[in-house]
Amino acid sequence: MSKYCIINNKKNIIGNNISKSKKKTKRKFLVNFKKKKIYIKFLNKYIKINISCSGIKTINKKGINFFYKKYIYN
Repeated sequence: MSKYCIINNKKNIIGNNISKSKKKTKRKFLVNFKKKKIYIKFLNKYIKINISCSGIKTINKKGINFFYKKYIYN
């Protein structure tokens, strides 16, 4: 199973390295994943999730309660 962010569905993608002579070789562009411990008030407990850094910014903007009910709980 490939890694992906459950908040904004970011995944690793495949692209090309391009050298000075324009020769192309395959490579992976990896997502910046972090293991984050997040406190949920209405459950009075912490949960641990692997999440991308852009997902952390989205949680800070909209709040964890919105995402917990929509993505993590189901």
